[in-house]
Amino acid sequence: FEKNKAKVTTIKKKMMQFISGQFGGPTNYDVNDLRPTHYSMNISDYHFDCILDIIKQVLLDAGVKPKDSIEALMILQPVRADVTTGFTVRMEMARKNVEKGKDQLFKRLGESEGITQLIDSLY
Repeated sequence: FEKNKAKVTTIKKKMMQFISGQFGGPTNYDVNDLRPTHYSMNISDYHFDCILDIIKQVLLDAGVKPKDSIEALMILQPVRADVTTGFTVRMEMARKNVEKGKDQLFKRLGESEGITQLIDSLY
C-alpha cells in the first residue's frame, strides 16, 4: 500500500479501535467494514498469518504472558474470512478460468522466455 504519514496514521487508528474492541475494550470500529475495506487489498491467508505472527511477537516482546498472546490470536482468527475474501474470490475465478482454458495469456506472451524478457525490460 502507499506509505504516507496520513495513511499510516489512519491505519493505526483503525487497528487500535478494532483490536481494542476485539479484546474487550472500548471501540467505535464497525466490524461490518472489515470485508469491504479489505476486499481489494488482495490479502491472502499467508499475509493474515504473517500479521498474526507479528502481533504475537510484539505481545511477547512487551512482556505479555504466552497464554494471553495465544488468547489474543484466537480472538483475531474469526475475522480471517472477512479480511481474505477478496483474494479467495480472485483465486477461485482464476482457477475457473484455467479450467475453461482462459489461461492462455502466458502462452501468448511467450511463456517463461517472454515473461523473462518482460521483467528484464522493467529493470
